[in-house]
Amino acid sequence: MPTPESAAAFAKLVEKRTRLNEVSKLLHDAMGNRSSVQGEQRYRELQAEWDLALSDLESATAEFQTIIHHLHDAEPPV
Repeated sequence: MPTPESAAAFAKLVEKRTRLNEVSKLLHDAMGNRSSVQGEQRYRELQAEWDLALSDLESATAEFQTIIHHLHDAEPPV
């Protein structure tokens, strides 16, 4: 059964996934503008942002997995 803690962790996971998807799209769009100095700089900035967004998603995933694991362990057998 979901708990407020698991629901919050799931919402955080979805938020981080959405952010990664948004940055991925921006990064993809920026690939076409890498021929200029400004375009290359923007691409590198977005790549760093993407790396951070991926790390945030991995962290949120681990947190959610831990909560679900504890929930599963706490549930009485049926």
